[in-house]
Formats: sequence, C-alpha cells, structure tokens
Amino acid sequence: MKVSVLGGTGMTGRCAVYDLMENPKIDEIVVGDIVKNVEFKDPRVKYIKLDVNNHEEMVRAIKGSEVVINGVQYYHNLKVMRAALEAKTNYIDFGGLYYITLEQLKMDQQFKEAGLLAIIGMGAQPGISNIMASYAASKLDKIDSIIIRDGWVDRTNYPKLFFTWSPSTLFDEFTLKAVHYDGDFVESDPFSVSEEYDFGGEVGKIRIFRTVHSEIATIPVSFSEKGIRYVEWREGSADIEKLKFLADIGFGKTEKMKINGMDIVPREFLFQLLKSQGMLYPPEDLQIKDYEITVVEATGIDEGRYKNVKISSYFKYDEKWKVSASQKEVGVPGSIVAQMIISGQLRGKGVKPPEQIVPPKQFFSELGKRDIKIKVEERYDLN
Repeated sequence: MKVSVLGGTGMTGRCAVYDLMENPKIDEIVVGDIVKNVEFKDPRVKYIKLDVNNHEEMVRAIKGSEVVINGVQYYHNLKVMRAALEAKTNYIDFGGLYYITLEQLKMDQQFKEAGLLAIIGMGAQPGISNIMASYAASKLDKIDSIIIRDGWVDRTNYPKLFFTWSPSTLFDEFTLKAVHYDGDFVESDPFSVSEEYDFGGEVGKIRIFRTVHSEIATIPVSFSEKGIRYVEWREGSADIEKLKFLADIGFGKTEKMKINGMDIVPREFLFQLLKSQGMLYPPEDLQIKDYEITVVEATGIDEGRYKNVKISSYFKYDEKWKVSASQKEVGVPGSIVAQMIISGQLRGKGVKPPEQIVPPKQFFSELGKRDIKIKVEERYDLN
C-alpha cells in the first residue's frame, strides 16, 4: 500500500508524512519535493526530488499510490489534480483559497469518470472547519448562518519575525478580495469587517477580520437544502495588522515594477529580504510554541425552536515532531482522510469538499487520538 505526499518535506506536508508513518499497514510513503528539508527515520519513506511543473515527472512519482496528498503551494493544485487523473490515484489537498477551489470543482466529472475521489481543502481551515460545519448543520433542520472564526497566538521566545505556514498564502489573504455569502456571494475589501472575539484559553480576546477563504466556496452550496442564508470567515492574531500594513504599503504586490532600471516584484523582494536576515522561516531546531482555536457557530431552527450550535477546535504545538500548531493542524487531517480512503471508509467519486464526504464523528475521534480537541455546545433560545 503506497501513499504519496507532494511538498512532503515542507512545513505542513512533513506532518502528513509523520502521521502516515504511525500506520504500520502502509508499505511505502513517497515524499516528493524540490528540496530535502527533513530526514524521515523510517525505511518506508522514499524521497524523490520533484518539480510539480514537470507533469510527466509527477505522474511517474505518484503512479501506483492509493492516494496523493498535495502539500505544495495552492497555485499548483490544478496541475497536481491533472497528474492524479493520469496516474489513476485519489487526491487530497489543503485548500485553494476560494478562487482556485472554484476551478477545482469544475473537475468533478473528470474524477467521476475516472472512478477517483478528490477531496479538496482537507487541512485545518479549510478542512476541520468544514467538517465542524457539517456536524453543526446536522443538528439543525433549517440553517440561518454559519460563521467560522479563527485566532492564534505565538508564545515562542524568539526575537525575529517568522512564518509557520506559507507567507504567500497569508499575503494573498491580505490582498485578494474577501468573499462572504449573504444570499449570494459578495466580494469586499480584505479586512473591511472586523470584531473583537474572545476565543478563551491561551488565545484569549483578539481582533479578527474578514478575508478570503475556501470554506465560503462550498459550504453555502453543501447546505443549500437547509435554506442557509449567511456564511462568513474571520481570522486574526495579535500581530496580523502589522503584516497587513506591509501589504498595504505595497509589499503584497506581485506585479513587476521598475526601480533604478531594474524589474522588481515587491512581494518577492520582501520575502528575499526577510530570508536573508533569517526572518522568513524559523530555524529547524527551534520549537515553536503556538496555539490556535477555530470556532464554528451555526444558528437556525431545530424542532421548531431557535438553536445555536458552537463547535471549537483547539490546536497546540507538538514537541514530539518539533512542529508548530499551524503545521500540525494542516498536515494531520490530510493524513487521516487519506487513511480513511485506503481503509474503504470513504467510497465517493468526483471532486468533493470535506463537508460532503467525511463522517464527522469518526473524523473527530481520529483528531482526538492526535491531541486535537473538539468541543461541542448546543443552546436553545428560551425566549
């Protein structure tokens, strides 16, 4: 039994590999990446130097796999899906940031005709958040709204700036049009709506903002039969406004501009500048100490009464793997669902978001085994 992880030595992909290594029934884990950032001490892990821009190379690498987990930058999702179709393997990724997600959904018929399953956005947010929404929806006969809120805090004693997931994705959230659902899909400027929200625990009260996110592309459609009227995503941290400021003054731009006769892309310049000062990614030997909480709140009608369903997920850094909460929470769900496909628990075909295919109770149970905690609260309006 073979599983492939592309981007498997990256910050989130490696966590999928670590989790797959815990399953003795998996015979081979192919790790494809452009550079080898980590050594996996398991003879079943086979590293292949791989560029996802090379279609034939990708197909050869993943051929014979039961599932390919795509942990590369989301810009390449469609390329990896095409390779999965040709290699005749099932597919999982960690998200398409709404706009790419819409393009991925158009490949549904191709995967159905090939007899394959592609689960898109199967990380934490999106991923765990979608399945939390699915569970909340199952507790309501009619849904008025689903709001997803995410907050995080970093307690690492380290003086330099660093990112624990893709800085490109983060800057896209700062610059692309935000989307929410209010009877229809509505675009607005990123950060144009905010609120103070108390997540409790280590995260506490922080300001969170509306940005673009993949959940909005699928949740309104998935629960349309329950009359859902409103869906929104909001996120934040203590330092997010400082990073947003960099985007606002131009460092988020991806278009070339002339400076002293030279072509420069502001975002690329910023990332290279940070990297040169050891401020883009944390040192490999540094234990990040961060916490994150995602809250999905659904309101609607249950048995004729107004009801609120609130589900929280709690993420903490992992000292065994020496990874941050944000790394683990993204990589592990993809591994769990890959193993569900392998074991025959998931039998659908086509391109599916998590809320349409993954059974919440079984999934939450697997999260619990990995110290990712889920809490459910249900409250009826007594007035």
